[in-house]
Amino acid sequence: MILVRFVSSYHFLNRSRVLGVISFNLKNIKESQQGLFLALDFLMLALVIVNLTWLVFDTLFSSQYFQDGLIWLAPGFSLFYKANVHPNFVAYDLIFVTIFLSELLLRWAVAIYQKTYHKWFFYPFVHWYDVLGCIPVGSFRWLRLLRVISILYRLQKHNIIDLSKSFPYRFVKKYADIIVEEVSDRVVVNVLNGVQDEVRSGSPVVSRVLSEVLVPHKQVIVEWLVERLNGISTVVYPTKRRELEEYIDRVVSEAIAQDAKVAALEKIPVVGAALTDVIENTVGDIVFNVIDRLVADLGHQDTDRLITELFDGVLDSFMEPSETLNAASQSILLSAIDVVKEEVKVQQWKVNEQDL
Repeated sequence: MILVRFVSSYHFLNRSRVLGVISFNLKNIKESQQGLFLALDFLMLALVIVNLTWLVFDTLFSSQYFQDGLIWLAPGFSLFYKANVHPNFVAYDLIFVTIFLSELLLRWAVAIYQKTYHKWFFYPFVHWYDVLGCIPVGSFRWLRLLRVISILYRLQKHNIIDLSKSFPYRFVKKYADIIVEEVSDRVVVNVLNGVQDEVRSGSPVVSRVLSEVLVPHKQVIVEWLVERLNGISTVVYPTKRRELEEYIDRVVSEAIAQDAKVAALEKIPVVGAALTDVIENTVGDIVFNVIDRLVADLGHQDTDRLITELFDGVLDSFMEPSETLNAASQSILLSAIDVVKEEVKVQQWKVNEQDL
């Protein structure tokens, strides 16, 4: 007996994890200041569910196989329903239709009073599924399911219920997101293809990018370059200072060793080698000190002004009309759009499923 209870509890917990739960917070009804209408929503939700359940049952009852099975299970109820209820189902359904129409007219009157919509006659067009669902004929009745969805949406909006953890909500949201992503991706790719066609056809996109995007932000770009250069002098350079000094000494030593005049000085007796070493050390120190002083001066006001003017001039010359530059810019722009298209084509919903 204990084992059976344990197994039943285990299956119940697993089922709860799969289906999720619908949580209720009835305290928010007062805070929403629409307590009467939210209570009406709960009432209409119950009535619509009962009506739709009855509609499904009556539709199945039209099948002889269903009637035979029901007679086997509950013969008395089946005979009573067949003789008294099923032939008059439309009349019973009109009771629900009357309630639904009354609720619709009440909400319409409130919408007119509160001026919810721009015109008084907008309400039935906005809530078309409620209007058509009140028609007690054929497939129009199934539109009442949309009324259930709209009521649940209002209750979720006011935090009266929380469907986010329920299986139906997660199921619908998953596939709705997939549809939206697939459609939006194709729209974006088509738009980008159109941009690429315009660029290839000689559209002045590149020149407009230069004149309308880069030029207005030229000062920001120059300031960013100066800031990055100053960052190199304060962060990167101190850790590489010793390596730079050794590199300069090695290069100067190799250059002096290949110079014919220095080689002639080295052949002077007694003082030749010492003189060559003095020249090598002096030149290496001078070169390193000059570079070290330049780097150290980065960040000072005068140096920043010179570098700013230098970068400003470089950008000005870069933005001058040039066929070569236009062709290169066009190629870069087309390649960048291709990269964006490849990223857009990635189906993120598949990636997310692999991560789970």
